Amino acid sequence: MKKPHSPLLLRLTAGRIHPLIVGLIASTILAGLIWLILEVENIDVVFEQFWNNSYFIFTLGYIIYISRVIHNSHERNFQILLNETTLTKEQKTDWDYQMKNHRVMFPETIIAVAIGIFHSYFGLLKYVLNGAAKYPLVNLGISFMIILIWIVITHATSIFMRNLTIMNKLSEKIEIDLLNMDRFMPLTKSGIISILGFIGAYSLLFIQGVQITDLDNPAILILAPSIFLMIRNALKGIRKRVSEAKVKEIELIEAAIEGDRDVLKASRIRKNLDNINVIDLINYKKIIQSTFEIPVNIPTASRFVFYLIIPLLTWVAASIVDKIIVYLIK
Repeated sequence: MKKPHSPLLLRLTAGRIHPLIVGLIASTILAGLIWLILEVENIDVVFEQFWNNSYFIFTLGYIIYISRVIHNSHERNFQILLNETTLTKEQKTDWDYQMKNHRVMFPETIIAVAIGIFHSYFGLLKYVLNGAAKYPLVNLGISFMIILIWIVITHATSIFMRNLTIMNKLSEKIEIDLLNMDRFMPLTKSGIISILGFIGAYSLLFIQGVQITDLDNPAILILAPSIFLMIRNALKGIRKRVSEAKVKEIELIEAAIEGDRDVLKASRIRKNLDNINVIDLINYKKIIQSTFEIPVNIPTASRFVFYLIIPLLTWVAASIVDKIIVYLIK
């Protein structure tokens, strides 16, 4: 079996150096590139110049760091799911290799570069090409950073989507237990923590002055669809399987209530049929009917809601800070 392939974004944080340190180093290198461009263009190296490009500096380091955190979480949840299956040792080894062996992300890179060029063309590259740019290296530098951010975000998204898809396929090997839906909670948790990568990147975007209502911005346009796909890839098919299991179990319960107790031998409670009465069956039916068709609990749902409101809170906070600074200047 070949050594599993790992994408560059994960290889950066695969060593002994803490991922946070790696992210800080990457941000520092990018800040150094900005400093070099300013020096070459004979522009005053002041804090304002770095603050104007702070989104690129912070986001690069953040994505490098958070990608490792989220991927590690995915791998832990994958192992929990794997342990819930009844697969053989050899089959589990094959699934483990599949989780670790990433494909080469050449198509994602091409798409990200194309979007980055389109994103930066009208406001930056166009003026370099027609010779109208006052500081061409600045325009090229910012364009490079836009493309770089699109690449790392696209690669991170691809890694998360791919992990969630594999975990969802693995969950099909786990039997539905209507009284123990927690065994599928790793799917929901993985989908929700994947959103954290987007939330952080977009929160930084709002700090830079981008409005949450700027729907013409390509970065804003993909926010909602990406969050939807994160959850969908994790939970795809689960609801249907649970719904079918509920219908089947309720049919057995109703038949037993009518007097056919033999059908309960195919029920979830087949090992606990001693002294069971009609009242017990009615209560059990209510429990089955109230079972959520997706694996979710209050703490996980609360975390999901909290992650979703972070960009809004960041946008509001940034607006307040901006107004305070304007007031103080006046």
